[in-house]
Amino acid sequence: MKIIAAEKIVDAQSRYPSVHDHLQGWYQIVSETDFANPEELRQVFGDMRGFNSSFKFPIPESNLLAHTMINFGAKVLMVEEIVPGNH
Repeated sequence: MKIIAAEKIVDAQSRYPSVHDHLQGWYQIVSETDFANPEELRQVFGDMRGFNSSFKFPIPESNLLAHTMINFGAKVLMVEEIVPGNH
C-alpha cells in the first residue's frame, strides 16, 4: 500500500523513542502489503479496530494508536495521527 503522511510516523518516533522499532515494523508491513479489504487487514493486525475506511492500530508496548484512513481500491493508507489512546 502507498502510505500518505508518513512524516507523522517519523514525528511519533521522535516523540516516543521507546516505540520507534514498533512503528517502523508497522510501517514496513503496511507499505509492503496490498490489503484488498478489512478482512485481510484483520488477519495481520487482529487487534486493530475500524470499519469502512477508518482504522485504528494499537502500537505494541505502548498506549499509542495510529489513526488511519484506508482506500482499499486505490491501495492507499493515510496516517491521520499517532496519539495516546485506549486500546
